[in-house]
Amino acid sequence: MSRHLLVILAAGIALAPLQAAPAQDLSADTTGVPFTFPAFVDAVLANHPVSQQARLVAEQARAELRQAWGAFDPKLVASWDQKRFGGTEYFKYFDAEMKIPLPIGADVTLAFDRTMGRYSNPDRRTTGDGTFTAGISLPLGQRIITDERRTALRQARAARDAGDAERIGILNKLLFSAAKDYGAWYETWRRRVIAVEGEGLADFRLRAIRQRVANGESAPIDTIEALLELQRRQVTRYETEAAFYIATLNLTAYVWDAEGRPAALPADAAPVLTGLGRGGLDSTQLNRLLETATERNPDLLKVRAKVQQAEAERLLATQGLLPFAEAKLAGLGERGADQPFFNRSRLDDNYKAGLTVAVPMLFLKERGKFGATGAKLEFQEYEQDRLRRDVEYDVRASIFDLANLERLLERQVGSVRNARLLRDAEQVRFENGESTLLILNIRERLVLDEAAKLAAMEAKVASARGALALATGDRSLLTLPR
Repeated sequence: MSRHLLVILAAGIALAPLQAAPAQDLSADTTGVPFTFPAFVDAVLANHPVSQQARLVAEQARAELRQAWGAFDPKLVASWDQKRFGGTEYFKYFDAEMKIPLPIGADVTLAFDRTMGRYSNPDRRTTGDGTFTAGISLPLGQRIITDERRTALRQARAARDAGDAERIGILNKLLFSAAKDYGAWYETWRRRVIAVEGEGLADFRLRAIRQRVANGESAPIDTIEALLELQRRQVTRYETEAAFYIATLNLTAYVWDAEGRPAALPADAAPVLTGLGRGGLDSTQLNRLLETATERNPDLLKVRAKVQQAEAERLLATQGLLPFAEAKLAGLGERGADQPFFNRSRLDDNYKAGLTVAVPMLFLKERGKFGATGAKLEFQEYEQDRLRRDVEYDVRASIFDLANLERLLERQVGSVRNARLLRDAEQVRFENGESTLLILNIRERLVLDEAAKLAAMEAKVASARGALALATGDRSLLTLPR
């Protein structure tokens, strides 16, 4: 029965001469159109909806700042009031006033009044040509250092800075996710390439073994070993093709055209390490990157803005503990008068003045607001300290991760090279009859496994750079200099 089995296994074997398996370079692939990581980042930043939303967040904060500036917008108010009854004209009042708020808390007022009629209010009577008024109101207690509108402006400026930080944070989180998915796309693409090459090697070896069996140089059972190895690698190729398809779909989700419509990856797009690979960062740059994180980390910038807003509220609440006092002084003049308006001798007899003072007896509301704003400020300062420490840890961890990947990649490149040398040596021994097909297959599996491990490490660089960019707030760290 064994002789019949040997004859059946040897049937159908090709008559090509036996030769060593063709050399395969599993560390690189030149098929497809290169779609570099920097080009991918540019496309995401230009057209992705989240990128557009981030821009709108910053624009909204700037619009709110313009709204806060509106409190300093000069205002012109005019009114006309008339009464006529039973054929008698009681009064006609015309008032026009322009109030100009000043950044120091004072207000400048320019006004024109004209009153006509027999029964007008005596304190509103003017000459026939009307009366001009030019005056100023000054805070003497509360609002002398700050007031509601200056506080609102400070808070709006801080909100603008927070909006810019929010925009950076949204973009960095988007790019961090994109970097991880690009790394996964690269890894599955390399694994597919390695699987295809491994399948080709196994197919070549099966044909060679069949020839050796036909020539009587190998046992027919070696054909089963070679066929099993080919089937194993075909399964691996199917798995890598499915993984690559899913990773490609995930990456395509980041690609949009200029009109805001979903787009596809470029035809035959292939990932490359250009702009993403090794080099450029190590632990010696820690201090510089920590300084960058302090200045640019979006979360730190946002909490710093909240501290500034709380400080503005605290200062306003401090002003509330002072009595309210306001002085008003305005000069009066007739239209068409020959004497200069601001002549001192004329103003001595033509002016309006006023003084308003208000003092709460217990300052309950003011003291409550003072305590609340103080607690709010202290809370934000604690949050800033905590977040600064967290950011420092994140930067240190990201730098360590990148430096460690640098060392691992160097070792892994050597592992792939050494595995290939062992495989080639085992091929020679097999051809000389000093080894078995099983051992040769094991050596070749090691080459494929080490190459796949190298691809996984290379893909991790994308995630590591994304984590560092997220921690520091500097997305230029995503890529190497172009």
